[in-house]
Amino acid sequence: MSQSSDAPSPSDTRLAKQALREQVRLAKRGISTDSKTAQSREVCHRVADSEIWKRSCQVLIYTHLPSEVDINLLLTNALLEKKTVALPQYDSKTQRYALGIIQDVDELVSGAFGVNEPAMSCAKIQPNQLDLAIVPGVAFDVLGRRLGRGGGHYDRLLQSLTATMCGVCFREQVLPQVAEESHDIRMDLVATPDEWLVGDPY
Repeated sequence: MSQSSDAPSPSDTRLAKQALREQVRLAKRGISTDSKTAQSREVCHRVADSEIWKRSCQVLIYTHLPSEVDINLLLTNALLEKKTVALPQYDSKTQRYALGIIQDVDELVSGAFGVNEPAMSCAKIQPNQLDLAIVPGVAFDVLGRRLGRGGGHYDRLLQSLTATMCGVCFREQVLPQVAEESHDIRMDLVATPDEWLVGDPY
């Protein structure tokens, strides 16, 4: 089927995404360290208080970059609550993520992109075994659309998941509309410091 003349071309969408990444990057420059800490704490409390978190036994978490919500509180809570805790583990040979299970933060090592990930010796879990995935992003909108960093690695991981997907972000990362391509995965839930932007976790 030919593409509608009103629909943006793939190249137009990619350019729009890049412009949005730059817009958010500039907005996040204005977030103080204290604000990042406070916003991260509010996001973590919002997720931890939700029914979806409480009833999830196998959870996917991430270790944050400086520009992302710090969810170490959720990681600590998940370990204390004896949940099965998985984190992305990048394989540079396949250029894909596996999911490594940790039982202690001491099992995290420096990974390919400068973030901590499970050591190669950690047990693995299959994507379809997860109940809940906590997902970072550059930006989100009210329809659950997520803007990634542009490499596509995390998108491929998300495509393999059957879990409830919960995006987390600073309030400066909420946009009126995120450009979307056919391979992009929408979030079931999005937690901000102020509200559940998307979905009902109760």
